[in-house]
Amino acid sequence: MASEEADSRSRLAQVLAPALEKIVKNASWRKHSKLAHECKSVLEKLTKPLPSTPDSEPESSVPGPLCDGPTELSLADSESFLSPLINACNSGNLKIADPSVDCVQKLIAHGYLRGEADPSGGPEAKLLSKLIESVCKCRELGDEAVELLILKTLLSAVTSISIRIHGDCLLMIVRTCYDIYLESKNVVNQTTAKASLVQMLVIVFRRMEADSSTVPIQPIVVAELMEPVEKSDPDNSMTQFVQGFITKIMQDIDVVLNPATPGKGPLAGHDGAFETTTVETTNPADLLDSTDKDMLDAKYWEIRGRGGSATDEGQDCGFGAVEDPAGECWGCLQDKRQ
Repeated sequence: MASEEADSRSRLAQVLAPALEKIVKNASWRKHSKLAHECKSVLEKLTKPLPSTPDSEPESSVPGPLCDGPTELSLADSESFLSPLINACNSGNLKIADPSVDCVQKLIAHGYLRGEADPSGGPEAKLLSKLIESVCKCRELGDEAVELLILKTLLSAVTSISIRIHGDCLLMIVRTCYDIYLESKNVVNQTTAKASLVQMLVIVFRRMEADSSTVPIQPIVVAELMEPVEKSDPDNSMTQFVQGFITKIMQDIDVVLNPATPGKGPLAGHDGAFETTTVETTNPADLLDSTDKDMLDAKYWEIRGRGGSATDEGQDCGFGAVEDPAGECWGCLQDKRQ
């Protein structure tokens, strides 16, 4: 048992240590001395077995969102390990933020982060929300490579079965992806942001229909989203890149969901993740949790108010690949619902 726990900790260290070492290497000793000290402290902890929680201090045994294999780390340890990543993302320094965002994505994709991200929730939920918020803030760096890392991390978070994204945190993710779609100077990043948004909506609708967070979800077909301007690449390389981007993220999450035999694990089937009352319609928008539905509706009208990609009914809204059972796009569906 001790050997298995040691192996599990080493896997967590393999994710955290390289990122922390890069942060220390790229940190300025004048501006980021505190951050460098935090990283070194965590690196030192990763080389030692985690201390057992004394029975005399039950508050220190409160579980946090970070998991070391099958073992849940305490909230204090989770804060200690995640704090350098959050501070690195908020540093405004590209060389420091880049490895941090990449590390967060790996923690999510491999199931090391668990729980609900909610800024109004408990300490664990607030810590996760703060981590997601720090990743979203990296969009302000304006770097094309970091934009792709952000999209990869946010799509992994929404796709993940181990963390739950709802309410304000989901709105923040949608807004960040949409801002990248609008403001990125790279057409590949714009197309990737658009495809990521569509995939997120498909995930939310599908999980609400199945009342389960573990329902299998297929990657979208990116070619169906491409507009004439986006189809201008003669060798189809952009479409292939974006499709591979989306498919890889979906496959990574599926591996976490089904590590051995599909459908045989304890997470398979109906898990009540989206407990609902009787639904009288098959309209996907009506199957959303009320908070998330109102949030997405508000975001849609915000997009319309900006004069963005959503247009009047009967025209291509830019996200027309997301359709309800009647064949109408999500944007036009909202017009009728209003």
